[in-house]
Amino acid sequence: MKKRKSIYSKLVLLACATVLLPVGEAGRCFAQQIGMYGHYFYKPLVYNPAFTGVIDDDNTNANALLISRSQWANFKGAPQLTIFTADGNILDKKVGLGLSLISDRKGITNRTGGNVYYSYRVALNKDMHLYLGASLGVADQSIDFSKALVESPSDPTLYTDAQHKMAFDANAGLLFTWKDLKAGAAIPQLFANKLKSVNYVDSTNIHAYYTYVRHYMISAQYKYFIVKEKGISVIPFALIRFVPKAPFQYDVNVNFDWENKFWVGAAYKSKYAIAANVGFCLHKQLNVGYSYDIIMGNLGKYSGVSHEIMVNFKFAKKTDVYSDNTNTNSVNTDYEEQLDQLQTQLQKNQEKLKELSDRLDKQNSGEETTPVQGGKPGSANSDGVFVTNRNDFKDSKNQAAESGYYVVVGIFFYRDFAADEVKNFIKKGFKESDWLYSESKKNNYVFVYKVGTKEEAFEKAKELNAHDSSNAWILNLTD
Repeated sequence: MKKRKSIYSKLVLLACATVLLPVGEAGRCFAQQIGMYGHYFYKPLVYNPAFTGVIDDDNTNANALLISRSQWANFKGAPQLTIFTADGNILDKKVGLGLSLISDRKGITNRTGGNVYYSYRVALNKDMHLYLGASLGVADQSIDFSKALVESPSDPTLYTDAQHKMAFDANAGLLFTWKDLKAGAAIPQLFANKLKSVNYVDSTNIHAYYTYVRHYMISAQYKYFIVKEKGISVIPFALIRFVPKAPFQYDVNVNFDWENKFWVGAAYKSKYAIAANVGFCLHKQLNVGYSYDIIMGNLGKYSGVSHEIMVNFKFAKKTDVYSDNTNTNSVNTDYEEQLDQLQTQLQKNQEKLKELSDRLDKQNSGEETTPVQGGKPGSANSDGVFVTNRNDFKDSKNQAAESGYYVVVGIFFYRDFAADEVKNFIKKGFKESDWLYSESKKNNYVFVYKVGTKEEAFEKAKELNAHDSSNAWILNLTD
């Protein structure tokens, strides 16, 4: 009898080691049941159904993803996780639909199943949205005791067959987004089913059964652009997992991304591993990723390789204007609207050009003394620097201009012309570009540098003229 209980205790420990939750009179253990995979930052759908159909790429409204994870390769019966998901959005991204198929093998247990997903977006304002998500699925949970390694295989109290049970389950979640921030909360295994019909009973009436435990998860992600013009960003992502009576667990992941064409990152998984991941776009909508875990602690000496491969394909929106009459009419309508906008803008530009031409004529005839382009303010000193009082100037935020030396590249009567010129210089790499407005001259002065000394201003102007042929000059605003 003592030997039978010892063997049963080993089975309980094996179940716990492979992230199970069997419960019996001989022992009880609690652990994380939801598969832990490395690319959750790329597709959190499996954990949180509110992410269903949330796709940042405007040219994509659906995608399919496949993940294959191998863990603790040196152990027999080591965990093997395979996930397939497909999701997309409809009704102007208000509704998300999706599905997932999962195979999760751990030791003597195997869980296979599928879920269907639904999410709905509520617009709180232009930049703020709330997504509500839910999923419903079925899972087949099997336990094959014939694969267990025991001291005495001939013990009559051992279970030697494979038994399984199917059960329905659900997940619920919500997601809050504000600009580049995403924060979510989810409850996987919402029903917390106890598979009572999977009973293992011997002559002494010892029972064991499998129970799905409700999990609680919180995640947060923020996309910060380092160089927005080139699409280079850093994306921190944190995920917290909590299961009652199990150790608290969290992951922290940081990725560097370049326009979704290439990413590299690292993650810390509390009390378990440090992970590295890398991914890139193979061809247009096809992306691949790889994640590798460096196991910490004593387990790392014996666990072997733990790694993961991810393949994702994004489905581009249809643009075939000949597919049917509805699409053709829709495209024609879009073209007509764009043409109307262009004609309106062209008319505005013609009116501005005419007004500018009239002002130039008046200026040349002496009727207008206010310059349109040209007419540098103040007077030039012996160095060719134009000096004037800063109280006559406002900055682009309509605040009093600061004193200093400004390297000026153009003068514009119209504010929007000056703004366009500023954008052009920013695209060229001159990030400090802005404009000043003269109250007396009624002109806008576009500059690319503001410095504190005359020597530095001359050096900047020299570099600028050599690089851009801008014919820059120096304006000194004094108190």
